Amino acid sequence: MPYRSMIHVQVRLRIRGREEQYVACPVSAAGGRSLHVQVPRGEGGLPWVAEGTEVELLQRDGLHTATGRVRARSLRPVPSYAVELTESMLDKVLFMAKEGRAVLVTGGKGGTGKTFVSTALSLLLARQGARVALVDADLGTADVAVNLGLPKQPHLGHLLEGKKKLEDVLRRNVRPNLSVLPGATGTRFSDPSAWKLGTILTVVQSLRPQFDFVIVDSRAGIGSDVTSLFAGVDRVVFVTADEPAGLSDTLELLQSFAEIGRGPGALVVNRVHSYRSSVDRLLAFRSRAREETGIDVPLWGVLQEDPRVHVLAGAGRLLVEELPLSPTSVALRQLAARVQAL
Repeated sequence: MPYRSMIHVQVRLRIRGREEQYVACPVSAAGGRSLHVQVPRGEGGLPWVAEGTEVELLQRDGLHTATGRVRARSLRPVPSYAVELTESMLDKVLFMAKEGRAVLVTGGKGGTGKTFVSTALSLLLARQGARVALVDADLGTADVAVNLGLPKQPHLGHLLEGKKKLEDVLRRNVRPNLSVLPGATGTRFSDPSAWKLGTILTVVQSLRPQFDFVIVDSRAGIGSDVTSLFAGVDRVVFVTADEPAGLSDTLELLQSFAEIGRGPGALVVNRVHSYRSSVDRLLAFRSRAREETGIDVPLWGVLQEDPRVHVLAGAGRLLVEELPLSPTSVALRQLAARVQAL
């Protein structure tokens, strides 16, 4: 029987007799009772489970469960288990319709590659079969449409002014499974009122039932148009550059994030020239962030500086499409895998 895509489904794999629960992402099912469960590397690594071990699969809400036994395990190409369920519950439990997850990509300083990350992340998730909406929430100097070679108008600003409806500005299937809502351009949108900020949150929430992921690209900096979005997403990804000014501005944004009481967050460091020389600096930054904000932001990605990013962007092309095996593209795929498991 052909495999059925399950990219958009998340479960937790719990081993009977152990207290630990390992986050897992089912990637395919062969019908009936067979399930292929991908286990991402993380704290604790891949648990050693012998064939025949009884396991329990928990849905995202923690209420729906299924039991089964490990039939086989593999480390290549990714750590994974083949699980045989004790009863055929795939359609009832694992294929339940779910509201899409919303992820905000932001940064404390301009020029860190925030839009580069959000665009690549959206494209990679879409290529894996997830339905993705990329919302450019930058009001005034939006670049997502430019990066994808799309017309700048109509855009989010026309929606905020009431001149267009959501379906008028949402570009559906600009790539397979990827839809884009271009950001506003022009000085009249650069200082949005409270009702406009509320409208953006409403847009994000209205898209969630239609898509598996809603990726929101905000402007850089600290302001109400950025911090207000914390309330409407499941995860905030902070993009910073590996240089003092970028890390300092990111720390200030993290402080605002902690004061508002939203969470959780994750950190992506872009434009790294040497991973080895950056390790100590990044560890020191995370330690300082814990001391000053009281939150521990996990490091979800380290992206090497690649001059080809700007060369390709000038021609309206994307690194992950043109050079999928480059170190930066590989790191972006790892970031997409983390978001996929939310």
